[in-house]
Amino acid sequence: MARGIWKGTLGFGLVSIGVELFTAEAPSDLDFTMLDRRDHSPVGYRKYNKRTGTELDTSDIAKGYAIDNGRYVILSADDFKSANPRATGMIDILGFVRHGDIELAYFDKPYVAGPLKGSEKAYALFVKALEATARIGVAQIVIRTKQHVAAVYPHRHGLMVQLMRYASELRQPADFGIEEDAATRKALRPLELKMAEQLVESMSTEWTPAEFRDTYRDDLLQLIQSRAAQPGGKGSVASPENDAPPPRVLDLMAALKGSLAAQARGRRVARPTGLRVAQETTAKTATTPSSAKRKTAVKRRSARKSA
Repeated sequence: MARGIWKGTLGFGLVSIGVELFTAEAPSDLDFTMLDRRDHSPVGYRKYNKRTGTELDTSDIAKGYAIDNGRYVILSADDFKSANPRATGMIDILGFVRHGDIELAYFDKPYVAGPLKGSEKAYALFVKALEATARIGVAQIVIRTKQHVAAVYPHRHGLMVQLMRYASELRQPADFGIEEDAATRKALRPLELKMAEQLVESMSTEWTPAEFRDTYRDDLLQLIQSRAAQPGGKGSVASPENDAPPPRVLDLMAALKGSLAAQARGRRVARPTGLRVAQETTAKTATTPSSAKRKTAVKRRSARKSA
């Protein structure tokens, strides 16, 4: 049974529900060991006293907040709780918003909230109420030493608590000079926009999370297994196939036509890597009137000869 990282109370109005948080992420990162390149000895992480060089146990380490050169305020685990006992033990629901009111960029880290013993009925009631009203609870919660704003919402008969970023932590496109360009928008041709919309519609699909997987991780594992099968764990590495220059779409209309034609044939659209690809796609999908006439004439002559 998985162990929770936090226990406390979920409160909305005068209702209190005992809950426990479980990390909802299941990382699939490959675990690499840091090695000395010369003899492949493991590189360790030492916790030591920087003044004396003495190695320390975890029990010897305290958290200190620097207030001046060489002066610290030492805080214990109890100090962090006593600073605001309610905040550290409560998922405090501040209000409820509609689905879609929160921009996706604000969502950060997901947790599953499960009921503590004796809170099962209140937990089920809260889940059902959120499902019936299609609302998301906006809450505050302290995890470790930071207070987070969080979204609380129903998910498959349970509760998800999704930590969110503060507005001050999120950089906007305008921070990078990306703003609406009236001249560029005005330069968009109605036909281009219509075809782009058609392409989006033709590629619409159902969201099935299980269909997606980290194929790069699979390829990396395959490389590792191939290396492991060779003496000394060393082997040649194939040169990357994608050494092409950055994608350039110089003929927007040709790219749109080619993409729509590919979708109509039931093929996944390949991103053009330059003008040449766009021209080739256009040549395959677009038939000029003169070429159509020539093809018709050839068919008629063949028919007369066979007759």
